[in-house]
Amino acid sequence: MSDRLQLVPLTPEHLDRFAAFLGDDAFGGCFCAVWTHFGADWGERCRDPERPNLAATRIDVEAGRSPGFLVEHDGELVAWTGSGPKPEFPLLRERLGARRSEEWSATTWCIGCLAIAGARRGQGLAAEIVRAVIARAGETGATRIEAYPTDPWDEPRSYRGALPLYRRLGFEEEARESDGTAEIVLMARSVGPSDSR
Repeated sequence: MSDRLQLVPLTPEHLDRFAAFLGDDAFGGCFCAVWTHFGADWGERCRDPERPNLAATRIDVEAGRSPGFLVEHDGELVAWTGSGPKPEFPLLRERLGARRSEEWSATTWCIGCLAIAGARRGQGLAAEIVRAVIARAGETGATRIEAYPTDPWDEPRSYRGALPLYRRLGFEEEARESDGTAEIVLMARSVGPSDSR
């Protein structure tokens, strides 16, 4: 992993940077609430100019929960990753693919999304971010990490990362479930002391 890439936990003092970065139209108004506050009105909430998903994430963060990390490269904010201990992402218990996992303790981490700035896509940054999350998980004593890409890859859910990316980084397929247009794949790998920086 590049020493120039840093994961910055989302805490209250970073909420304005988070809001500005994910407020870009390219990121669809989710504000990383899909794994914590998804509901029947999801589409409307993502389009709402009042940004209810941001408000929900702000409440979570101010209550001490952390939905992920701002990703800095040479001090520049280049991405967001909704990653961390699985208990921080309660709706994974209901979502296709993820719900097939039997691991729900804080020693299991997940990678829910990789939101990379448009100008930085296609430069191998996704792999660097995943390696950094694996390293951070190892530093906390995690023993497992999961991801939930689609097969085939599709643009609306590209934020989940690509199946070949996870395979290259040592993830193995454990289960898959169809949503009618694609399969959501539960990918996982072990994490150990050798994965930490």
